[in-house]
Amino acid sequence: MPRIAIISDVHSNMPALEAVLADIAGQRVDAIYCLGDVVGYGPEPVAAMSRVLEVCVRGRVICGNHDHASIYEPIGFNAEARNAAVWTNKQIKAGWFSLFGGHRKRWEWLKSLPTSFTEGDVLYVHASPRNHLEEYILEEHTLGRSYLGEDPRQLLEENFALVPHTCFVGHTHRPGVVTGDDFAWHSLPDLNLRWTIDARKTIINVGSVGQPRDSDPRSCYVIFDGASVEWRRVTYDIEKTRKLIYDNPNLGKALGDRLVVGR
Repeated sequence: MPRIAIISDVHSNMPALEAVLADIAGQRVDAIYCLGDVVGYGPEPVAAMSRVLEVCVRGRVICGNHDHASIYEPIGFNAEARNAAVWTNKQIKAGWFSLFGGHRKRWEWLKSLPTSFTEGDVLYVHASPRNHLEEYILEEHTLGRSYLGEDPRQLLEENFALVPHTCFVGHTHRPGVVTGDDFAWHSLPDLNLRWTIDARKTIINVGSVGQPRDSDPRSCYVIFDGASVEWRRVTYDIEKTRKLIYDNPNLGKALGDRLVVGR
């Protein structure tokens, strides 16, 4: 099987994306896939779209909920996320004067992204197998706790029923593995950044390039070779992104501050 770098949740954070791509360049990968949320929250959506379009395999980039919201209506978003989505829409939208330009190409590309794809017994989605755009699969669910009032056991059972064998997701920005035989959560410290594929069904979260939320501010992505998964943590210039967010009146300062603490 090819050696694949899987990135997700770039969120218009170009210093993070470029640092990750530099790291990938030294890993002898055959292809780069992206599990969505190229835009949203961050200050450089056009550049992020252009770069992902350039480096990722065509047809192997998924639409995330922030990508969708930046094209259509950001329904269900909190005020900060909504404001960022509305501003992003204005930056990336292709108007009449961009009919033959790069904006049109990027806009049509973002609109055409699939919400999932499958290769053999491996499913790739942004959020969850049963709700590709919006559902969270969290450590809390494996502990029997509800996130939005859902039945955590039912959530896991129904999602694993749709997993052929292995499923890669992003969305939560919290890397780790859920195993399907016992619905247990395996964190990166538990795994020492590596998971060996076995007979069990698994849902594997690749983490976030542009907005980590596992209390580690370093960017996160994985390398998958069919037999194992390796998480890579990459340091980037957080203050550069933070300043761009602070300097943008359409983006809340908290979006920059959270990058420092990885939350």
